[in-house]
Amino acid sequence: MHTSCTRPHPPFLFGAVVFAAVALLLGRGVLPLQDSPAFSLESTDGVRILLGSGFPNPGVHQFSDGMTIRGVIELTGVAATEPGALTETIDDAGIVDGMALAIDVPGQFQAAVEQGWMPARQRLALGILLHPDRMSRDDWVTLPGIGEKLAAQIESDRQNYGDFGRFEALERVKGIGPAKLKALRPFFVDEDN
Repeated sequence: MHTSCTRPHPPFLFGAVVFAAVALLLGRGVLPLQDSPAFSLESTDGVRILLGSGFPNPGVHQFSDGMTIRGVIELTGVAATEPGALTETIDDAGIVDGMALAIDVPGQFQAAVEQGWMPARQRLALGILLHPDRMSRDDWVTLPGIGEKLAAQIESDRQNYGDFGRFEALERVKGIGPAKLKALRPFFVDEDN
């Protein structure tokens, strides 16, 4: 007499184990039930600054809100490596989210701190909202609906009539109407600074 042993098929057993694991993870809240964003636009408790040339560890770093440029330079140790070179030329202005700093040391006992802004693409990736007066022509082109021609018009308007001061003032640029303002609104800060 021949007896055969029946065993469950491996695909069925594998499927049962996977189903049980997914059910367990969903029950514990480990897996999200909906799509999550590629990056978070939540506010942080600090100010993100791009440190460029002249700093010991270039790159994006986060500092305490209310810190000054002088404080950043002292905290990064640049003042210790260039004693006397930076003491007279450091600005005591406060740092702003999205700022870029570099140190140029042309002579042995002189140095200059160069201030600018991170590229708009980098600020947006970090969740830093933009300001129309802190944008270059290349920054404008990175935004949806802004091509080379409109970016040039925005820059020309700013050169001819001065800073915008606030987001809504962009409407003075030919080619930017209420619909374009509404589309661009999510990328810009609400305040007038």
